[in-house]
Amino acid sequence: MHTSPASRVDTRGVAAFVAIAYGFSWLCVLGIVLSLGTEPGKSPLAFRAIAALSMFGPTVATFVVARKLSPLPSLKRDTGLGLGQRWLRFFLLAWLGTPAVVLGALFLSALIYPQQMDLTGLSGVRALLAQLPPETVAKLGKLAEPGVLLALQVVQGMLMGPLLNAPVIFGEEWGWRGYLLPRLLPLGQWRALVLSGVIWGLWHAPLILLGHNYPQYPVLGILFFTVVCVLLGILFGWMRLATGSIWSAVIAHGSLNALGPLVLVLGYEGKPPDTALVGITGWPGWLLLAALVGVLVLTRQLPVPLPDEPRDTPDGTHAAQA
Repeated sequence: MHTSPASRVDTRGVAAFVAIAYGFSWLCVLGIVLSLGTEPGKSPLAFRAIAALSMFGPTVATFVVARKLSPLPSLKRDTGLGLGQRWLRFFLLAWLGTPAVVLGALFLSALIYPQQMDLTGLSGVRALLAQLPPETVAKLGKLAEPGVLLALQVVQGMLMGPLLNAPVIFGEEWGWRGYLLPRLLPLGQWRALVLSGVIWGLWHAPLILLGHNYPQYPVLGILFFTVVCVLLGILFGWMRLATGSIWSAVIAHGSLNALGPLVLVLGYEGKPPDTALVGITGWPGWLLLAALVGVLVLTRQLPVPLPDEPRDTPDGTHAAQA
């Protein structure tokens, strides 16, 4: 069943959700700073563990707000925990389509910035292999060939990434697409999709400041990643609204997180790629994501038809659809 928007925004619930989601996650990142300093690379496992914990901020916020502060009639239905409609079609789209988008962004980036990415010599992958102990390389045998290793990483990311990442990705998606997006729908679907994407993007600010995603641009990176989150939020939000469920968005988000970091090993040895220029986080990735949004608009899949959804009227107010 489609999500049916309320007649007005639950300001109290939305404000509490944002405050709790930001507060929980940002306190986790503060824990990274206090325990690891400003150089998380010195202890990557601890950094990843605390960063993963921070991803549950939206889930904590959803549970607290939807159960205690501003209760919803049905937590399962109203936050998209069921499979929803057309779930198999959207599961396959998310599982197979997301890798195509990520790899497409890599190839487009290599065409525009060949000096940033070494897709022929794979010197970045070779440098990574050179860091492995000789006995490990010997055990790998032919699998230690740069091209073979890269292909295995892509296949593993495609097949297993959504499953392995699902627990922590659920921590985000149950909040952003499960709770927040439907609660903003009284503003109009486009406003809800964009605003939820902005809130999602700014939520990443502390990690971006620590060098996550845009190590060359710790401050500007907040703006860059907010653009990425708005575009991704529209696509994930389309999945959520079209199915009435968060699970296709969970799959797509998990696949993205599994394959997106590939860009970091595809630069030249000793010269990390500029992630504002290449990959899904760079402007070629933005272009590709925007093109997908355009396709959904042209094929009339966006905005998603919802029962009783407010629509814009010429005077700027909202009227309910029949």
